[in-house]
Amino acid sequence: MKKILVIGAGVVGLSVSYELSKSKKFNVTVLEKAKKIGLENTSKNSQVIHSGVYYKKNSLKNNLCIQGKKLIYKFCARYKIKKKRTGKLFLACTKKEENYLNVLKKNAIKNGVKDMKIVTQKQLNRMEPKLKGSKALFSPSSGIFDVKGFVDKLFEISKKNKVNFYFNRRNLIIKKINSKFQINIKKKHLFDYVINCAGMDAITVAKKNFPQYEFPKNNFVKGIYFKTSENLGLNRIVYRSMLPGDTKERIDITPLLDGGYILGPSVEKSKIINKKKLKSKFINGIKNYLVSINKKKILYFKSGVRPKIKFNKYKSNEDFYIKRVKNYNWINLFGIESPGLTSALSIAKYVKKMI
Repeated sequence: MKKILVIGAGVVGLSVSYELSKSKKFNVTVLEKAKKIGLENTSKNSQVIHSGVYYKKNSLKNNLCIQGKKLIYKFCARYKIKKKRTGKLFLACTKKEENYLNVLKKNAIKNGVKDMKIVTQKQLNRMEPKLKGSKALFSPSSGIFDVKGFVDKLFEISKKNKVNFYFNRRNLIIKKINSKFQINIKKKHLFDYVINCAGMDAITVAKKNFPQYEFPKNNFVKGIYFKTSENLGLNRIVYRSMLPGDTKERIDITPLLDGGYILGPSVEKSKIINKKKLKSKFINGIKNYLVSINKKKILYFKSGVRPKIKFNKYKSNEDFYIKRVKNYNWINLFGIESPGLTSALSIAKYVKKMI
């Protein structure tokens, strides 16, 4: 039996512990720096199940998102976790944005997502009469789900499968002894593999334990979400039209399972955030494509950090980084930003194959 140490109890670390603990070949231990599961970025996402249409063909994001989407719907159905296949509209309001839709559809087909449909203005008016767009691309497989219920169930099953969890664990020293890793948790433990799922701390953890190796650099981007309790009359997730791989700021609208909507996220490069100005920017952006919105009901909701990475100062890396450290049974997971949540279960299967 292989002893596995997983660092991090966010959605990816929990997915890895869940997947590995299903096999009798592995004995799994999870270390988390916080006092409980899912307190970092896992709790600060938009709850969207992405379809996999706008990533680079054959990238990890593309392949793992498409697999992960199916796995999440299946998991939620099996364990009665709230979910809703709302569908998503990529909305065009200009001729330029209409051209983007054609590029996006071609990319979706290349990626193996073949259920995308161009929606005319007449069809759009029937589907979502509150929108002001001229055309849209409809993704029927997109949806939303109860992320807290999801991570709680992963934790529950992992515990049932005898995974050991240790919380409030910071600055732990992991010693390399021959081909194994030693760590002191109440007593000394030896592990055959380490899976570094520490999220925003993952690169720091890797550098601390392997100072002799070059790793990517953090390139964090902060995003702010607002929320409204107003019934906007929208049933589907709405994104503005985009080009594949485009990471420019958009003001998206996502329905919540229990009512209301999430607006955003923004893209923040400054550490100082003026929420009043940002709210005005959100309202102006939404008014471009929504008939009306009550600004008094829009409130600050939450902020999160996209754990983007880069290999040099000029170019960010747009794919997941899931690699073994040369000569060691240590697997690093860096840059697990969107669609990391959608891909969590498929990432876990990918890591399992590496072991």
